[in-house]
Amino acid sequence: MNKSTSLSKTNKCLIILIICFLISTTLLILFFCKGELDNSDITFFIGSTKDIFQILFFIIVGIVTILSYKQASKTLFTPIKTETFKMQIKAFEDILSFFQTKTETDFTKQFDFDFIVNANAQLMLSDYISTFFSTEININTDKVKDLEKEFYGAAVTHSWAEKNFISPEYFDKTETQKKEEITNPAIILENWKHYEYGPIHYTKKYYEETEKISQLIASPLIPIGLKNKLEEFSKLVNENLLIVGGTLNEISKELPQKFPTAKSIKKFEAAGLWNKYNEKQEHLEPLAKEILLYIRNYLKIDKLID
Repeated sequence: MNKSTSLSKTNKCLIILIICFLISTTLLILFFCKGELDNSDITFFIGSTKDIFQILFFIIVGIVTILSYKQASKTLFTPIKTETFKMQIKAFEDILSFFQTKTETDFTKQFDFDFIVNANAQLMLSDYISTFFSTEININTDKVKDLEKEFYGAAVTHSWAEKNFISPEYFDKTETQKKEEITNPAIILENWKHYEYGPIHYTKKYYEETEKISQLIASPLIPIGLKNKLEEFSKLVNENLLIVGGTLNEISKELPQKFPTAKSIKKFEAAGLWNKYNEKQEHLEPLAKEILLYIRNYLKIDKLID
């Protein structure tokens, strides 16, 4: 409803009021001509009629004004809602692009978990070799350095941090002491039982993909329910990184029994490690499907198709 429509409605109301007033006046004249009303009755009748019609006029004008304002408000904010919806659709497109048609294998490659598991396993194996066979096997330090170049950052578990990080206050008060070299095989084996791998290194590819999720979560245009599911997905990805460390810890406990000699450790294969990691990792595909289904239901795609 535009302004011209509102004015036409007001004019109609005025015409109706004028007609009613003319009819009342005509009836009044007829009654007066017949002598049924005296002058005081006519004066009272005219005054009352005028007051009633004034009240009705202002009431009708007020109602028309309110209705016109409501309609004008809808018209005014429609472009804003339309632009917001367009921006929201763009945010949904980004989410669909990230999750659509992805399987568990796709997510493993997307977050570079295959390389992360194998690379961290090599570092854990280097720790094992340097602990038990340092005089029999030379670790290729150049290969280790090349491997470390592929890392972009690292995560640590709470227990590993407690064991390996020293608070600044404690560090200032104590002098760094050189570790005593242990040669007793029994003590070395006992210490290895308490070995905990860390830090858990990740690649630039992993970092970039997790940053994409953070950007999707940060969008103010997505519904809170969808934001919660994205945050849950992000937590699962982070948990899978920490599971790499837990898996390596389990494998490390088995090494002294399965590979007790320098010759046997050369037969170590990462296939068993990868299988154990697959058993422990959190599956990402089911939650990804939930995210896609949420968007489908939010946009009411089925109703649009029908």
